[in-house]
Amino acid sequence: MYSRKSIALKVRQAGQSSAEYIIVTTFAILVLIEGGSSAPVTELVTAMKNAYRGFAYAISYATTLMAL
Repeated sequence: MYSRKSIALKVRQAGQSSAEYIIVTTFAILVLIEGGSSAPVTELVTAMKNAYRGFAYAISYATTLMAL
């Protein structure tokens, strides 16, 4: 059977690991967001915008051809 002291120690250790995960995750997010125009998130958003522009152009072009 576990003593109160060992249970309290396990709870504190679980709290410590949660804090470490939050710090590491926050750092990873900051690294991905920061960096100006070469940031991975900025490049992803730019690629998605370009893909949507191409898709919208293709849809409008196909609609124009069907009307003829």
